[in-house]
Amino acid sequence: MFEQFALPVFAGLLAALGSYVALFNLGSLNKRFKSDKKVSSRSALTLIITLISSYFTTFLLTSSEAISLAIATLSAALPFLIGRGRNLKKQREREVAWPEAIDSLVSALQAGISISEALTQLAMHGPKVLRPSFAQIQSDLLSLGNFEQVLLKEKRRLDSAISDQVFETLIISKDFGGRDANNALRLLAEFVREDIAVSEEIRTKFGWIRNSALLATAAPWLLLILLSTQDSTVEIYSTPSGALVLSLGVVMTATAYIWMEKVGSLPAAPRALR
Repeated sequence: MFEQFALPVFAGLLAALGSYVALFNLGSLNKRFKSDKKVSSRSALTLIITLISSYFTTFLLTSSEAISLAIATLSAALPFLIGRGRNLKKQREREVAWPEAIDSLVSALQAGISISEALTQLAMHGPKVLRPSFAQIQSDLLSLGNFEQVLLKEKRRLDSAISDQVFETLIISKDFGGRDANNALRLLAEFVREDIAVSEEIRTKFGWIRNSALLATAAPWLLLILLSTQDSTVEIYSTPSGALVLSLGVVMTATAYIWMEKVGSLPAAPRALR
């Protein structure tokens, strides 16, 4: 029994390692989709590695070309889904960190520090996930010198409704005097905290539904792999009718997952101050 599964398990570990190395050296996949740039050669390489590794791993387990091809086709989406998930996680971390950054700005303004200096200080003392953004602001202020232009540039880069509100408040305070800037920033921090709390509550309540749907999506294919250890199952799916069933299964699985993501995902806050 051990000798029978030793080679597939070892090959699966090697395939997973190759996919991991290729996948986690990728840049931001989400940004590539937003732009009109072509998919880079590294993304294409990751797709090829995922297809090949998943195909041969499944083939070693099932000895069925049709089943291996179907599962490899579904597995091709994994790098992009994982990359998208990582980007969404980073975006949520930045949003959660904004109230702390706003509080730091309020404290700096109360101490008599200028708005520009308060922003540059956050590059070292602000929330860790937002420090690169404030470091970029600091660099742009030194090179460009135009406060409004720098914040508008960073606002476009962050592409977030919360950052839009913060930067527009700072621009108005810089142009028309910062006497009421503290009150405006405090009020904004309260609103942001309330929005984040509501979003996290909704995400927690509906998270188990999405996880159940994911399990329901993957379960038939896992069961198929287990059943494929029997020769009769492999023979059935090697026929044209079996190939048709597998093709329909791939299409229906992809359709169900896309529909589930559309229904279960929270809509992004509109950028009214774009």
